[in-house]
Amino acid sequence: FSESADWQNKVVLGNGWAYGAEFFLQKKYGKTTGWIGYTLAWNKRQFDELNFGRVFPFKYDRRHDVSVVLTHEFSKKIDCGLVWVYGTGNATTMPVGSYQAFYPPDVTSGYPTIVDQVGPRNGYRMRPYHRLDLSINFNKERKNWSETWSLAFYNAYSRRNPYFLYFDYDYVHDKRVLKQVSLFPIIPSI
Repeated sequence: FSESADWQNKVVLGNGWAYGAEFFLQKKYGKTTGWIGYTLAWNKRQFDELNFGRVFPFKYDRRHDVSVVLTHEFSKKIDCGLVWVYGTGNATTMPVGSYQAFYPPDVTSGYPTIVDQVGPRNGYRMRPYHRLDLSINFNKERKNWSETWSLAFYNAYSRRNPYFLYFDYDYVHDKRVLKQVSLFPIIPSI
């Protein structure tokens, strides 16, 4: 495609499918309340111009998605909460091999360029995502208003969930390595 071509000529059309089932169980009454939710789902795409026309999982195809939410009221003054979430890792496209080649303008520098041989579209799964959030609340009723002091921990066990992956070079061992970028380790708040 040329740079001057209309953007509509750079878009390909295809088909997409999404299907699955959801299950939900909730407890609304008593000192301990909460819910458990589970989703089993598939989300696929097919484009004649991509992935040799073969069906592939969409980036956000999340086969398993689990949520557990619990709250417990010790008294009118103190309650606590727990949230745990789990999800199948995102689908991403990764190289299946690589080779070195000289491409302009690198041909004059004397250094080869690493060229990746790309694998099937979204044919690789990142590690699953999961985290635990905890909180405790101290409640106080005033004459005309109420106040709550809350101590909370987002990602309480500091799971390094994958945000994206990239290749880097390990000069000590003289090889390329796959690295993961993670966001949001344990985050306390008050």
